[in-house]
Amino acid sequence: MTDSVPEDPRTDAGLPALGSLDTITYLSDELVRVIAPNPSPNTLDGTNTYIVFDSAGGSALIIDPGPVSDTHFENVKSVLDQAKSEAIGIFLTHHHLDHSETATLWSQNLGVGVSAFLGRLVFGAGRVLRDDDVFELGKKVIKVVGTPGHVNDHLAFQTDSGHLVAGDHMLGRSTSVIAYPDGDLEKYMSSLIKVRNLGSQIILPGHGPEISKELSSGVIEYYIAHRHYRLAQIVSILDDDVPLHVDDLTRKIYGPALPESLFGPAKQSTRASLTYLVQREVIEVDEDERYGLI
Repeated sequence: MTDSVPEDPRTDAGLPALGSLDTITYLSDELVRVIAPNPSPNTLDGTNTYIVFDSAGGSALIIDPGPVSDTHFENVKSVLDQAKSEAIGIFLTHHHLDHSETATLWSQNLGVGVSAFLGRLVFGAGRVLRDDDVFELGKKVIKVVGTPGHVNDHLAFQTDSGHLVAGDHMLGRSTSVIAYPDGDLEKYMSSLIKVRNLGSQIILPGHGPEISKELSSGVIEYYIAHRHYRLAQIVSILDDDVPLHVDDLTRKIYGPALPESLFGPAKQSTRASLTYLVQREVIEVDEDERYGLI
């Protein structure tokens, strides 16, 4: 654990301003990002839906259709129509509604199956996805990368063109939440190391702009250091020998600048950190859910 505040390598990278991203962005000849109209403090610019085309352009895979929105569907459909391409399936990175809510509706409208880690999300001709599964999209190869931590069913998708569709495992701005109790810090840290070991690649997050190949390794290291920093903060705060409830700890960790709209996610991440420290017998929790050092 570290006592110093980690530096995000994106700080001086000239990221586009929040809300300034184009709704439709051609990231390469075979990859398009379409942003859903659901911007918020939690979803940043909005949910990123990705369309992956085969090399010939005749078929396409949709990843994370997002929330229910006629406008968003028409935007995605216009990209498919312009490319004279037909969707052959929908993949989900995880179950959160801002990524999966419209999956069944789009499946019915497009006549394709929905594939995901959780069986309850699979629809039509879709299938359950597991780590290391490999799919061919024409001559293009897509590999499933299990990335539990944000939530337990989280997946990422690696293309043979050097892109990783990362869902909420990593964000284009700031850091991701560990969505306790479904999220788990130990698994999240392991997933970060797993993605780091894949080598430098362009990371396509579930929210916010892409993370360049040049920055990707540094951002992953920042994410790891950031989690260690939060753990060190908790230990330092509890060093005053006054047991604290998770609400009080969360406010002390994030300070008065934390918007009330983000208190819930911040509290989830704090609970995940507390669980991690309890499991390692660094801290303990009493019957009133107050935490203190052992």
